[in-house]
Amino acid sequence: MTEIKKKTIASNILCISGSTLLLIMALFHGSGFAYVSEAIISSNAEEFLKDIVPILFAHPSIHLISLSAFGILIIFLDHHYKKISTLLSVIIMIDAGLAFYLGGIIPGALLTIAAACFILVSLEVIKRKEKVSKKNFPFSN
Repeated sequence: MTEIKKKTIASNILCISGSTLLLIMALFHGSGFAYVSEAIISSNAEEFLKDIVPILFAHPSIHLISLSAFGILIIFLDHHYKKISTLLSVIIMIDAGLAFYLGGIIPGALLTIAAACFILVSLEVIKRKEKVSKKNFPFSN
Protein backbone atom coordinates (compact mmCIF):
# COMPACT_ATOMS: atom_id res chain seq x y z
CA MET A 1 0.00 0.00 0.00
CA THR A 2 1.47 3.34 -1.01
CA GLU A 3 1.19 6.41 1.11
CA ILE A 4 0.04 9.62 -0.57
CA LYS A 5 1.98 12.61 0.70
CA LYS A 6 0.01 15.81 1.07
CA LYS A 7 1.51 19.08 -0.02
CA THR A 8 2.26 21.68 2.59
CA ILE A 9 0.60 25.07 2.72
CA ALA A 10 3.95 26.58 1.73
CA SER A 11 3.93 24.47 -1.44
CA ASN A 12 0.47 25.75 -2.30
CA ILE A 13 1.62 29.33 -1.70
CA LEU A 14 4.61 28.74 -3.98
CA CYS A 15 2.28 27.40 -6.69
CA ILE A 16 0.05 30.45 -6.35
CA SER A 17 3.07 32.78 -6.44
CA GLY A 18 4.56 31.18 -9.55
CA SER A 19 1.19 31.11 -11.31
CA THR A 20 0.53 34.74 -10.41
CA LEU A 21 3.89 35.81 -11.86
CA LEU A 22 3.09 33.96 -15.09
CA LEU A 23 -0.37 35.50 -15.27
CA ILE A 24 0.96 39.02 -14.69
CA MET A 25 3.54 38.53 -17.43
CA ALA A 26 0.82 37.27 -19.79
CA LEU A 27 -1.29 40.35 -19.10
CA PHE A 28 1.63 42.73 -19.66
CA HIS A 29 2.60 40.99 -22.88
CA GLY A 30 -1.00 40.91 -24.08
CA SER A 31 -1.40 44.63 -23.41
CA GLY A 32 0.90 45.33 -26.37
CA PHE A 33 -1.28 43.43 -28.84
CA ALA A 34 -3.11 46.51 -30.16
CA TYR A 35 0.14 48.45 -30.58
CA VAL A 36 1.85 45.64 -32.48
CA SER A 37 -1.23 45.05 -34.65
CA GLU A 38 -1.45 48.73 -35.63
CA ALA A 39 2.30 48.97 -36.23
CA ILE A 40 2.42 45.97 -38.56
CA ILE A 41 -0.72 46.99 -40.46
CA SER A 42 0.60 50.50 -41.07
CA SER A 43 4.00 49.20 -42.18
CA ASN A 44 5.01 48.32 -45.72
CA ALA A 45 5.40 44.62 -44.84
CA GLU A 46 4.07 41.81 -47.01
CA GLU A 47 0.35 41.09 -46.69
CA PHE A 48 0.84 37.64 -45.20
CA LEU A 49 3.02 39.18 -42.47
CA LYS A 50 0.28 41.66 -41.68
CA ASP A 51 -2.04 38.71 -41.08
CA ILE A 52 0.40 36.48 -39.19
CA VAL A 53 2.38 38.81 -36.89
CA PRO A 54 -0.52 39.83 -34.59
CA ILE A 55 -1.44 36.18 -34.04
CA LEU A 56 2.19 35.25 -33.42
CA PHE A 57 2.43 38.11 -30.94
CA ALA A 58 -0.61 36.82 -29.03
CA HIS A 59 0.78 33.29 -28.76
CA PRO A 60 3.23 33.93 -25.86
CA SER A 61 0.43 35.46 -23.79
CA ILE A 62 -1.75 32.41 -24.36
CA HIS A 63 1.23 30.18 -23.58
CA LEU A 64 1.87 31.95 -20.26
CA ILE A 65 -1.81 31.79 -19.30
CA SER A 66 -1.86 28.04 -19.94
CA LEU A 67 1.32 27.52 -17.88
CA SER A 68 -0.29 29.51 -15.08
CA ALA A 69 -3.35 27.25 -15.28
CA PHE A 70 -1.14 24.18 -14.90
CA GLY A 71 0.49 25.81 -11.88
CA ILE A 72 -2.91 26.28 -10.27
CA LEU A 73 -3.85 22.70 -11.18
CA ILE A 74 -0.88 21.46 -9.13
CA ILE A 75 -2.55 22.84 -6.00
CA PHE A 76 -5.45 20.42 -6.43
CA LEU A 77 -3.33 17.35 -7.19
CA ASP A 78 -2.25 14.97 -4.46
CA HIS A 79 -0.73 12.33 -6.68
CA HIS A 80 2.16 12.95 -9.13
CA TYR A 81 2.24 16.68 -8.43
CA LYS A 82 6.05 16.55 -8.23
CA LYS A 83 6.34 15.27 -11.80
CA ILE A 84 4.04 17.95 -13.17
CA SER A 85 5.78 20.65 -11.15
CA THR A 86 9.17 19.52 -12.43
CA LEU A 87 7.97 19.51 -16.04
CA LEU A 88 6.40 22.93 -15.59
CA SER A 89 9.59 24.39 -14.14
CA VAL A 90 11.64 22.99 -17.05
CA ILE A 91 9.27 24.55 -19.60
CA ILE A 92 9.38 27.89 -17.77
CA MET A 93 13.20 27.77 -17.63
CA ILE A 94 13.29 27.24 -21.41
CA ASP A 95 11.07 30.32 -21.76
CA ALA A 96 13.39 32.23 -19.42
CA GLY A 97 16.40 31.25 -21.53
CA LEU A 98 14.63 32.52 -24.64
CA ALA A 99 13.73 35.77 -22.87
CA PHE A 100 17.36 36.32 -21.84
CA TYR A 101 18.50 35.46 -25.37
CA LEU A 102 16.17 38.12 -26.79
CA GLY A 103 17.52 40.69 -24.33
CA GLY A 104 14.56 40.70 -21.95
CA ILE A 105 16.29 40.85 -18.59
CA ILE A 106 13.16 41.61 -16.56
CA PRO A 107 10.95 38.97 -18.24
CA GLY A 108 13.79 36.45 -17.97
CA ALA A 109 14.23 37.19 -14.27
CA LEU A 110 10.48 36.93 -13.59
CA LEU A 111 10.30 33.63 -15.45
CA THR A 112 13.30 32.33 -13.50
CA ILE A 113 11.60 33.27 -10.22
CA ALA A 114 8.39 31.52 -11.32
CA ALA A 115 10.38 28.43 -12.29
CA ALA A 116 12.15 28.49 -8.92
CA CYS A 117 8.77 28.44 -7.16
CA PHE A 118 7.79 25.26 -8.99
CA ILE A 119 11.24 23.70 -8.48
CA LEU A 120 10.87 24.22 -4.73
CA VAL A 121 7.47 22.52 -4.86
CA SER A 122 8.83 19.54 -6.78
CA LEU A 123 11.85 19.11 -4.52
CA GLU A 124 9.75 19.46 -1.36
CA VAL A 125 12.34 21.75 0.18
CA ILE A 126 9.74 23.05 2.58
CA LYS A 127 8.43 20.00 4.40
CA ARG A 128 5.68 19.47 6.90
CA LYS A 129 6.92 19.15 10.46
CA GLU A 130 5.92 15.90 12.11
CA LYS A 131 5.01 15.94 15.76
CA VAL A 132 6.95 13.44 17.82
CA SER A 133 5.98 12.75 21.40
CA LYS A 134 8.71 12.93 24.00
CA LYS A 135 7.86 9.44 25.15
CA ASN A 136 8.82 7.97 21.75
CA PHE A 137 11.46 10.60 21.03
CA PRO A 138 14.12 8.67 19.10
CA PHE A 139 11.50 6.76 17.11
CA SER A 140 8.48 8.33 15.49
CA ASN A 141 5.19 6.45 15.32
